[in-house]
Amino acid sequence: MPELDDLGLFPLGLVLLPGERVPLHLFEPRYRQLMADCVLDDRPFVILQDHGEGASPIGCTARFVALGRRFVDGRLNVTVSGGTVVRVLEQTSGRMYLSAWVEEVADEAPDAPEELRDEVRDLFARLVAEIAGEGNAPPIRDDIPFSYALAGMVEMPAEPKQDLLECRDEEVRLSMVRDILAAALDGADRERIAAARARTNGKVALP
Repeated sequence: MPELDDLGLFPLGLVLLPGERVPLHLFEPRYRQLMADCVLDDRPFVILQDHGEGASPIGCTARFVALGRRFVDGRLNVTVSGGTVVRVLEQTSGRMYLSAWVEEVADEAPDAPEELRDEVRDLFARLVAEIAGEGNAPPIRDDIPFSYALAGMVEMPAEPKQDLLECRDEEVRLSMVRDILAAALDGADRERIAAARARTNGKVALP
């Protein structure tokens, strides 16, 4: 039976993937307290996609990795890093912020054909070359599923990221990433590539 953990929850209008780094702006006292508790206890919290009608039950653990700026009124700019995919089971109480018992969600099919991996790796390199120039492809992490390692370096809307997060089959996830990258390459042109370059921030922004 999966081990359970009682973790703080942070519902947001974004999706965090394992291995991905994203900036957050903390202004509500409850989430500043969440950061303080997690840093003090060296514990992760969980980012859940908030649809506006409630949060998804599947999310990703996150840890604070860098403090960007601390404002005089207490607001904070921080960077977090994605950890593991988890499912929310039951909310808990006693904290300023939302919290719940969560369990890690393992892949049912963790492998993908090498041919598919090579195809997606090539598409990613071609997209980076279109946007950032040849030889500027960032290193790909090898300690997390390949699909998440690549997707976490590409700016994309929240919904396909949530689909990736909820999928428990690496081959299916990698096929989804392949289709996203292929569509981006098919639609690329100079004007859109220029716009992508302008808005990129450490990731490959899809044109």
